[in-house]
Amino acid sequence: MKHAILNTKLFLMALVAVFALSCSAEDGSDGAPGEQGPAGTDGINVADGNANVQVLTYDISTESGTFHEQNVPEITQDVLDNDVILGYVKSANVFFPLPAVEDPDIIDFNISVAILEGFYIMDFVQNDGTSYNLTAGDLQALKVIIIESSSTMEGRFASPGNSSKENVLLELEHANVDITNYHDVMAYYGLKQK
Repeated sequence: MKHAILNTKLFLMALVAVFALSCSAEDGSDGAPGEQGPAGTDGINVADGNANVQVLTYDISTESGTFHEQNVPEITQDVLDNDVILGYVKSANVFFPLPAVEDPDIIDFNISVAILEGFYIMDFVQNDGTSYNLTAGDLQALKVIIIESSSTMEGRFASPGNSSKENVLLELEHANVDITNYHDVMAYYGLKQK
């Protein structure tokens, strides 16, 4: 009985293989070619942009307290793992890189940063390590810049031993872009500075 079942299975497998191999797409003839479609219209010229860089701007002029937690849904786990995230705050019409260190001429406190999936969190701290109580108007804006990187980056300065993030930062360094300078970064990527 076992041999009969085994032989039946082998026969069915051989039959399926014969049918699969006997049919191919090359057996039929090609159909008649269709009519040529109408020519497309010219596209509209628009200003160049940069699809690999996102600049997110948040008005934080009314914020107060010892910390600010900004909801940034664009910061996904994939972005955290692979992309470069830069932050800047605007105070007295000057952009400071984050984390920020006290500058007696502009801000008299430090800003530490934590970046989590969906959030950009700033803690305001005095030089002695105690919390600083931010008052409304101390800061005007938060800019979060996400620079997309790729494991297949083939820039002149990309190195197979580097992570995608390191390759982006290396590219910026070799282009003499100071990432602590908001205006340098925006100019390098051809983005509007507001």
